[in-house]
Order: sequence, then structure tokens, then C-alpha cells
Amino acid sequence: MISAADKLNTARLFSSGHFADVADRLADDVEFHIFEDGKHFVGKPEVQEFCSGIEAYFASVETNFREHGHLMSENRVAIYGYATFSRDGKLLNAVNSCDVYEFDDQGLIKTIYSYCNGQQQAMK
Repeated sequence: MISAADKLNTARLFSSGHFADVADRLADDVEFHIFEDGKHFVGKPEVQEFCSGIEAYFASVETNFREHGHLMSENRVAIYGYATFSRDGKLLNAVNSCDVYEFDDQGLIKTIYSYCNGQQQAMK
């Protein structure tokens, strides 16, 4: 089992878009719920495929993630914060988010619940 600090670090990395850094911390049967977009991914390959698309987007823009705080219990971590995405000095999107992670007995992420409200700007 991993420590509470390791669970917090894993959650922080995932929430800030460093998916590849924590791919080995995903359970094989992980579920990822993204409520704003009505998306639900099941299984490590499906979650990783979706996250690789997000990583590609993050690489194409300037990102600024600010964690406002976190909450923890034995097998859950919630990270809440704010992110902006810009290109050529123009704001593309600003997002308030809260990601809730549930860990299994081996310390792997078994469920992710993502709540976001974005203010998307014109994409130019």
C-alpha cells in the first residue's frame, strides 16, 4: 500500500495533466467520469488513450494550473483548483475544477470523478 503523501502526489500529477507520470498508478479497471462533457471511460487503455489526447492539447497551449486546495480521507483524494489555457497571449479557456480520486487497496486509482466549469473563448 502507498502512503497518503504518495496518493496526494499521484492525484496532483494527474489533475495537472502529467498523465504519463502516473500511468502506472491506474488500476486495470479504472473508471474516469467527466461530468461536464458527459464522458465515461472504462479500463486503463481507454483512459490512457483519452489522456494522451489531452496531453497533446496541453502541449499545444500555454497552461497555468493553480491548486487551491485538497481534501483527503483514507482512500480518497480531492484536488480543486483553476487552470487557464492560452495561445499567443490570447486566453482560450479558463476552468474551475475538482477531481476526486478513489484508490484501491494496492494504492492504484480505481475511479476518477472530474467536475469542471469552463469559460471557453473563441478558438482562433
